[in-house]
Amino acid sequence: MATVLDVSLIQSFDIVFPVLLVFALVFSLLQKTKAISDSVGINSLIAVTIAFMVLLSDTLIGMINFMTPWFVVMIIFLILMILMFQVFGASESDVKSVLGDKAIQWTLVGVGLIILVASFGHVLGQSMIEQSAGGESVDALVSADGTATGSFDQNITAIMFHPKVLGMLIMFAIAIFAVSLLSS
Repeated sequence: MATVLDVSLIQSFDIVFPVLLVFALVFSLLQKTKAISDSVGINSLIAVTIAFMVLLSDTLIGMINFMTPWFVVMIIFLILMILMFQVFGASESDVKSVLGDKAIQWTLVGVGLIILVASFGHVLGQSMIEQSAGGESVDALVSADGTATGSFDQNITAIMFHPKVLGMLIMFAIAIFAVSLLSS
């Protein structure tokens, strides 16, 4: 039965959106930097070629489909934060100085890298587990402590919430704050 929230028809076009996104990003990058040519025709031909090359890779399409919503959420979050600061009296020069801060820029790069690594894991994780098993069944990989199972999602959850990993993250956080406070 069809409902208002039924998006199954849109999922048929999940190949088209990454191709259009790659075309738009490559074309705008080539037009802005003028790295290859000043000509719109040459830049658009290169962008179409790269977009169709992305179309040949199911892995890239899966990664782009996974990354796009996360980057959109990150951009919306940043815009809302900027608007919130401007509502409370921050001027455009204040916003520019904050966004020009190296710590903020590196934080944004770090979040982008986390999204990229998560997309690699989401798209390639389970297939790598199955390849590492070789000809054996995936259940042969199961370990006694529960951090190696046949499911990639279960493995990531078990590793991220393992007491040793959580303890290491707390120690890193303490070290980062200690270095930051002692150096300032």
